[in-house]
Amino acid sequence: MRHTLEKQIKILLQQGQSKEVIYKQLVTDSNRNELINQLNNLPRGDRKKKTFVITLFLVILLTLLTIKQALFVYLHGNSAFSLLLGFIAPIIHVYIIRELLLSHRLAYQLLPLLSILALFRQENRIVPDMYMYACMAVLSGALYLFLFPKKEQLHFHTQ
Repeated sequence: MRHTLEKQIKILLQQGQSKEVIYKQLVTDSNRNELINQLNNLPRGDRKKKTFVITLFLVILLTLLTIKQALFVYLHGNSAFSLLLGFIAPIIHVYIIRELLLSHRLAYQLLPLLSILALFRQENRIVPDMYMYACMAVLSGALYLFLFPKKEQLHFHTQ
């Protein structure tokens, strides 16, 4: 049910319909909360097209940093436990890459926060990584504000 609803919403958003019109068209008593959640987590089609190149750039940056971190952990991991702990960040990066490619709001919320937190780790303060993390934080924060403006968010109404 969730995937079919998400596909319907994506098709209607790509056709240029507003979120309010989509809500009125697809709402039922059983899917009201899920529909609002899906509509709030997906950008409008025209905005998604405008930011495709920037999102692709973010995905490439994050992929490069993920590969670098995974190789570093693999080459310098002394024990199975250190390997397990070292691969936590690359696994989170892969999840964020997936969410960026699907244009879900969560990726644009998490990436600025995680990019800034990554700068607190000393091994990320080398010259190319530092600029890459700062660039990801600024770009993903700006994309979040552009793709998901507060005035377009639908709100839950309790009955």
